[in-house]
Amino acid sequence: MRISSKSDYDAAAARAAALDDAPEGTPAAAERATLREALRRWDQDQAGGDGDQGAALTKDDLPFTGLPGNLGKLKAD
Repeated sequence: MRISSKSDYDAAAARAAALDDAPEGTPAAAERATLREALRRWDQDQAGGDGDQGAALTKDDLPFTGLPGNLGKLKAD
């Protein structure tokens, strides 16, 4: 399976979520695995293809306050 658009991605994610409770070894579990692999490939392609999701982050995306990229996000009380 190959996801080629955001609407395909959304549909595949919804279907994979619907199959979350499928018992291992069933056709539904196999479909879930196929969907998850396709979703993973799409995410990698959108992040630049190297599989490193962190590569798409900037210093302002860091979750820590006090780092140089987040100084503007600090709020005075």
